[in-house]
Amino acid sequence: MSREHCMIRLFWAASILFLLFRTASTLTVASTVLVIAPDNTVANSAVSGLKGYGIPYRIYLTSNTFPALNRSADVGDFGAIVMLDEVLPASNVDEIHAYQSAFGVRFVRLNANPGAESGTDYAIAGAGCCDTNVEQLISITNATGFTTAGLKDTASVSSQNLYHYPAKITDPSIAWEFAQFGAGGPYTSATVAGVINRIGTRQQMLWFLPFSTDWSPTSNFLQHVWIHWATRGLYAGFRRLQLNTQVDDVFLYTELFKPNTSSFRVRTADLDNLRDWIPVMNAKLPAGSSYFVELGYNGNGNIELNDEFEDDETHYDICLPGPIDYPEQPDETAGTIEWKKPLGTGVDFWPLRPATYGYTEACVAYDALEVWFSNTANLNAFAHVSHTFTHLDLTNATYNDTAKEIAFNRAWFAQTGIDKAARWSGKGLIPPAITGLRNGDAIKAWLDNGITGVVGDNTRPGLLNSQNEFWPLISNVNDNGYAGLTIMPRWATEIFYNCDTQDCDLALWQFVSKPDGTWDQLIEQTRSTNVRNLLALRHDAFMFHQANLRQTDVANSVVNGVSAKRSLLQIWVEVVLGEMTKLVTWPIISTKHDDLVQSFLDRMARDQCNYGMTYNYDAAGTSIVSVTVSALVSTCTARIPVTFPGPVQSQGSATPEQLGSDPLTLWVLLEGTEQTFQLATPVKL
Repeated sequence: MSREHCMIRLFWAASILFLLFRTASTLTVASTVLVIAPDNTVANSAVSGLKGYGIPYRIYLTSNTFPALNRSADVGDFGAIVMLDEVLPASNVDEIHAYQSAFGVRFVRLNANPGAESGTDYAIAGAGCCDTNVEQLISITNATGFTTAGLKDTASVSSQNLYHYPAKITDPSIAWEFAQFGAGGPYTSATVAGVINRIGTRQQMLWFLPFSTDWSPTSNFLQHVWIHWATRGLYAGFRRLQLNTQVDDVFLYTELFKPNTSSFRVRTADLDNLRDWIPVMNAKLPAGSSYFVELGYNGNGNIELNDEFEDDETHYDICLPGPIDYPEQPDETAGTIEWKKPLGTGVDFWPLRPATYGYTEACVAYDALEVWFSNTANLNAFAHVSHTFTHLDLTNATYNDTAKEIAFNRAWFAQTGIDKAARWSGKGLIPPAITGLRNGDAIKAWLDNGITGVVGDNTRPGLLNSQNEFWPLISNVNDNGYAGLTIMPRWATEIFYNCDTQDCDLALWQFVSKPDGTWDQLIEQTRSTNVRNLLALRHDAFMFHQANLRQTDVANSVVNGVSAKRSLLQIWVEVVLGEMTKLVTWPIISTKHDDLVQSFLDRMARDQCNYGMTYNYDAAGTSIVSVTVSALVSTCTARIPVTFPGPVQSQGSATPEQLGSDPLTLWVLLEGTEQTFQLATPVKL
């Protein structure tokens, strides 16, 4: 050990001794969470949850030198510490314990082993659990230490594929159970899954199971326990559950997978049902919820409907010169979806006429679907965004064709009045088949025509921000051909674009994924995958298509024990939200496309400010009485979210937000000056 390192350790030890023997002082502790792990892959199972909230953190990998925990006798650098696996030597653990005693900081241990130090032991000596397909359900038994987490203690989640160590409490004077494993395998009764210790003045939480947030819905649920306990519900960051369901191809016909000789176009009766179903769903959701469906339109489908009457001059003539039609586009993508189009290449596919939009009111109004949307109540039941006029593949499209796709659809929106909707997104676009994102000519045409934010496809890593999954991707010349377009992430789902019934969707899932799969297995995959992403606090929209709205003439489906006629979208939403409402009390919010794009940009902007928060203690060092919010980037203009377990004495210039039973969040604009908020009720350490 170097002389300099020894001096640092001596200063640290002297500081701790001073703190232990002082009678009064004012302590401050940075709220940053220290994450201790053997490698970044393991660390991610703690970091992913902190990123979901936007809570500042620092990773310490055990191959490096252990960090100093405080910079002086009165200033601590970490407001909470979480360790994944038992990876530290006893000497480092002792340092953490001394730091805890001095600063009142909480320590979380994930995948811990039972032992006398925590007042616990293995329920069966030295044994873990469980073998494949053996279940021990995990449940919260005492949530009093993390009430701000908003978790339902009536919920139980699976432990399968998370090999764990059922425990028992041997010293109830220092340990109390907050979670348990149900009976299963060789265990005939419930055992301890997690305990909270108070040992002298220090507190720690131990989970006797590993966390794997990359695949496990259980880990994504239980992470909210330790995050809220460790931070005491007082943190820089915020929690919001977003469910944004976008429906592409509205007004187009879709050729179906099964039966493969048919096509489907959504009908007004299907939309009547969907409109009426949305408030019914909201009534089942936690207080403060506001869920809605967003529709993506191709206006040429409205004009195409009149082609059905080409032998009837009375009807056909009202839409002259007819819908936009062009020859089939050849595949020039060199066999890869990520083919990048050379600038200035390609040929126009749009006809020379019409050069500008000029369809008559009589033409668009002949379609009953368009008339349905002319009713304001119908229109405002949904959110609305462009999906281009014809759905032309933009992989190799020219600037001219792309510009017309936007301009014609915008003129159609204005004529139909859809752009007057309460939740209209005029700057957004769902690219057709998510094409054009490596075509600089298309991107320039979008930007020149006022389109600034589009959705991507999460199955394509090149369309995701590689630095942070909670940030959008900003297009650049090297990767995309043109710079400045915001691309926000969007999830594909188990509901296929070319299916309108349960039977079709299962057949296609079997064809592409699981030949012997059943509908129940498809539904379980739907529940598991999408609940995991929502519990991870991802705000990415979810992709659906107009054929998925068929409802009026489908067979009944059973969801959450209730049999009813449901569209595929309704089945998906009821399955996913049915599970979410079993687990959490959080409001469920939908956001229109343009506002969602802006929220991704805002998230990136505030993260790049390197914001942080400091806990300010009372003179006795026993309570947090205020917090101070700051940012390393002095020019930061982004609003910083700070979440409180209770009210503050004054909100100052901050903007408050509180939905349903969620805790209070203040959105703080720093403008170069740190801001301090006094708590109405101090938080006890």
